Parts: sequence; structure tokens; C-alpha cells
Amino acid sequence: MEPLTTNPLKYSMPKARVFVVFLLMVLCTAVLCLLQLKFFKPKIKDFYSFKVKDSRGRTVSLEKYRGKILQRKSLDGISGNILSTPKVKL
Repeated sequence: MEPLTTNPLKYSMPKARVFVVFLLMVLCTAVLCLLQLKFFKPKIKDFYSFKVKDSRGRTVSLEKYRGKILQRKSLDGISGNILSTPKVKL
């Protein structure tokens, strides 16, 4: 009977090739994350780039309100406190 010898683990591929594959996986994951951030980034630059419909159904750009004092009104009913609504100059 032969004595047991401790042989190092043998890879079917060299260690350098395993490292390169791992590095490429990390690089591809990083590129995909960056692409996702670029394409799903909101296109809205500021508040005034929004367009809303008025009570008559016409589309109105909020650009015409730039520099004016706006007041936000609460439409929550009982839960909203209209007295604490601040006037904000944007």
C-alpha cells in the first residue's frame, strides 16, 4: 500500500485564464450597470419643463410661471393642513 501524498489541486485551466474570465465578468457587469443608469435616467431637467392640462383640457407649459410665487395646495382632504402650506418662490 502506498502512502497518501498531498498533491496540490489541479485545475483543468491555468489560474491566469480563470482570473481573466472572472475579470471579464466583473467588467461586463460594470458596463451593463452604467448603460442602465444612462438609459433609465429621467429626461426632466427641472420643474418648469413639465406640461400639464388646465381645467379646459388645454396643455399648458409651466415655463410661463418661472420667477413667480407659487402656492402648493393640499388636496388630501382632512389629512392635509392648508394653513401650514408655505408660499415658495422658485
